[in-house]
Amino acid sequence: YDPDEWERQQIGVFSPEYDNRLSDEQRVAYKEHMRIQMAAAKEWRKAVLGEDERIDNDEESSDGLSSEYLANFPPFVAFATDKIPTVNQILRRRRQSTADKGTTQKGRNMQNEYEYDYINGRSVPGDGRIDFDKAFPPAFVPHTRFSLSSAHAKQMCWEESGGSWGTVYSEVVKQAEEYLKQTKLKKISLADQIDTTNALEEVADKRKGRRRVFTNLVSRARNAKRNIRKRRLAMRALTDGN
Repeated sequence: YDPDEWERQQIGVFSPEYDNRLSDEQRVAYKEHMRIQMAAAKEWRKAVLGEDERIDNDEESSDGLSSEYLANFPPFVAFATDKIPTVNQILRRRRQSTADKGTTQKGRNMQNEYEYDYINGRSVPGDGRIDFDKAFPPAFVPHTRFSLSSAHAKQMCWEESGGSWGTVYSEVVKQAEEYLKQTKLKKISLADQIDTTNALEEVADKRKGRRRVFTNLVSRARNAKRNIRKRRLAMRALTDGN
């Protein structure tokens, strides 16, 4: 996630071969674009998957995700092939001195300081492009794994064409149906909770209503009692005057 590292390693647009094709302003613009996109990608993984590079992504770590978040995570099916040898290691070495091919406008050798070998690195089970073990989400993200047998470029083709689309399609349908089922059950549960809450509020309102009626009756009785006393006192005063 660090374009400075790309520049140090002379990868991509930072390679000498682009010195005569990109201006300094263009290279700065490319670098800033990379910085923004890499930061956004890193933030997305932290926000959506809860990843945090300070915490190990092992099976016992939730990486900061709450149990409630994990419980509400939609069903996730991940597919990967483990039948085809796949190079998952790029070999890099300093380029041996060769015939002088001139220098760039920046004064660098026209050839990259490093040379890369994409063929002779370590091979592991995979689909020819992505190795099997790195094809899945972090362990703390709930998901179901399915192994395929087709090459990377064929995975979305039907089986008769050497692909695995039938398997992928059927499992994705199951995933969607399970998600709809869970959503429906949650809605029913929520509706039951709302009904229960409404019923409790209705009982509470009735009790409040009865309490108000009782309070009003008591208040009226007290007022009537006060009025009777006042009349008696008035009658007594008249009698004493006579």
